[in-house]
Parts: sequence; structure tokens; C-alpha cells
Amino acid sequence: MAADFTLHSDTSSSSSSSHAGMDMSSSDSTMSMSMASMTFHTSISDALYSTAWTPKTQGQYAGTIIFLIFLALFYRFLVAYRSVLEHRWSKLDSERKVLVAVSSSQSQDSGIGNPKENVVVAEKNEKGLWAAKPWRWSVDLPRSGLAVLVSGVGYLLMLAVMTFNVGYFMAVLGGIFVGELAWGRWIKGGDH
Repeated sequence: MAADFTLHSDTSSSSSSSHAGMDMSSSDSTMSMSMASMTFHTSISDALYSTAWTPKTQGQYAGTIIFLIFLALFYRFLVAYRSVLEHRWSKLDSERKVLVAVSSSQSQDSGIGNPKENVVVAEKNEKGLWAAKPWRWSVDLPRSGLAVLVSGVGYLLMLAVMTFNVGYFMAVLGGIFVGELAWGRWIKGGDH
């Protein structure tokens, strides 16, 4: 049952003058109809993402369920892949040497190298664990793209669950369960 969200006006002059063209009783019934549709149900003809994707047969519904399982699997894979990449980027960052330019007068005063050398390797400070790392195209661009992809797939799964269709809901949970079994060990703490 679809909710009717159109404004209904009453034809009587007293109602239209006192409520500025809006019939309160039809507004209340529209609101109660929309609230009633927000319960779990088992219909096989719920639209997914658009009215064009509305299963009409049990086979189409099964195909939609299989799609949602694979989408949830893909979501868990992306979360694990992001965690692996973050670990790899962190390891590469810790192995990088930081070059610091030093003027020849500073290098003589501090006893670093001879006066003709003007570049020294700085030691990493391990105290500042939350210190900002330098911005790099090779790290920050893929990180941003992956964040958009993970969020987009997560929102698609959320929209499927928000249909309140029990089959769609169970498919998303099942896909996340199997995805966690397959790739959960690769996911670091904060990404769960």
C-alpha cells in the first residue's frame, strides 16, 4: 500500500478558510498511512533504489536478494581493503627519511657534518602519534576515493534495509556475516 503525500483541500468554505486550504482529517490519515508502512513485511514486490527495480516474480525477488548479499560482501571487502592499505601506507610512512635543509652556519654550530653539507636526515619523533602526516597524492587521493566508495556502498545497503522488507534486511545481514567471516581478520579495530 503506497502512502499518498499530496495535499488534499476540502471543498467547504468553512474548512478552507479556517485551515488555509488544508483538510486536517485527510492530513492525519495520510500521516497514519505512512507510519503504518514503516513496519517489517514480507512482500516480494518492494522497489529497490527506484521504481524500475521492482521485483514482480519470485525469481526477480531472489535475484534482488542475491544482489544484496553480494553488495554486502563487497562492502566488507572494501572495509578490509581500506584497513590493509592504511597499514601499508603507515608502514611506508614510518620507513621514510625526512630531509631537513640546514644552513652552513647551523651545521657548524650543531656539529652536524661538515660546513659544505646543507642537508641532514632528521630522526622521527615517536611521541607525537597523532601528528599530521604530510599530504601526498599517492596516499590521500586513493584514500579519499576509497572512502567515497565505502560510504556509497554503505548508504546503498542502508537504503535497502530502510525498505523494511524482511528479505532485503536478512540478505544484507547475511552478506555482512559472510563478508566478516571471509575478510574480518584483515580489518583493524576502528574500521569495524
